[in-house]
Amino acid sequence: MVRLVALVNGAESALDQASLAITDSGVQRGDGAFETIGVWGGRPFRLRDHLARLDNSLAAIGLPPAPADVLRDDIAKVMTDQFGDGALRIFVTSTGSRIVSMSEPPVRIQLRRLSVQPAPWIRPLGTYQPASSKTMSYGPNMAASRAAQRAGADDALLVSLEDKVLEGPTFAVMWARDGRLFAPVLDLGLVDSISRRTVLEVATAAGIEHRTGHYGLDDVLSADEVMTSSSVRPLVALEAIDDHDLPPSAPITSTLAEGLAARRHGV
Repeated sequence: MVRLVALVNGAESALDQASLAITDSGVQRGDGAFETIGVWGGRPFRLRDHLARLDNSLAAIGLPPAPADVLRDDIAKVMTDQFGDGALRIFVTSTGSRIVSMSEPPVRIQLRRLSVQPAPWIRPLGTYQPASSKTMSYGPNMAASRAAQRAGADDALLVSLEDKVLEGPTFAVMWARDGRLFAPVLDLGLVDSISRRTVLEVATAAGIEHRTGHYGLDDVLSADEVMTSSSVRPLVALEAIDDHDLPPSAPITSTLAEGLAARRHGV
């Protein structure tokens, strides 16, 4: 169990009673950036990397960096007496509001089937200033998830206007073929997923060759294994993409999942 708590601009409250003024731009327009950090055994995983990504996201949408010392004090208070697994969330809005909260791990179905959905809002780096940032404006991502669910899938596999495979609405996508691991290159405008970074590091340590690049849907459909992960989800293998069934055996996913779990728990 974890202690459920939130700090809103430094003021502590129970998680289910935390609130932000409706006049805040984060509420009115989703104008801000956020991070979700997996907490394993009471320890936030790769916190420094998450905070660096938060500042990168704020810069990408024209906002100043988060007040580092104040934010770290908030995090330290929220993390006091935490012993279990959970989710540490940080929000910084354009009006300067900050929210730091600790919750139980989100209850989500295990992803087994994805449906291909277009993602015209994800654009390559250098062509669109907010590209790759984790903004609070997640409406298009959630709409894609709902469209995929209406199609009978668990969630969406996002593809670009140029028909390049990107990511999921809230998770990274990778795949294995002929003993090699593949992932879309970040310059497509993907979020620089911390869990993806860790999986690639685990692959290197395990002697599994990995490559990133521009890949089409055919590359994914011809894979031996397709896998997803996020900061608060394990690495799991998919069973299908739309009507295309994937091979039932996923040995590389299993190896990488064990390595990711070990890293998260400090083993």
